[in-house]
Amino acid sequence: MGKTLGRPKSDNPKNKQLKIKMTEQNFNDLEELAKKKSMTKTDIVMRGIELVKSEP
Repeated sequence: MGKTLGRPKSDNPKNKQLKIKMTEQNFNDLEELAKKKSMTKTDIVMRGIELVKSEP
């Protein structure tokens, strides 16, 4: 039994969770963007964080 089953361990695991409240309109916008861009809602939020970080 040398090999273990499952996914390989990540160098930067995503082990933190965030729960937020948003308006119905914000949620609908997020879902629409995710579908339009073929991305997950998480990916949209993470990309938004990177955009804000890159602002002067």
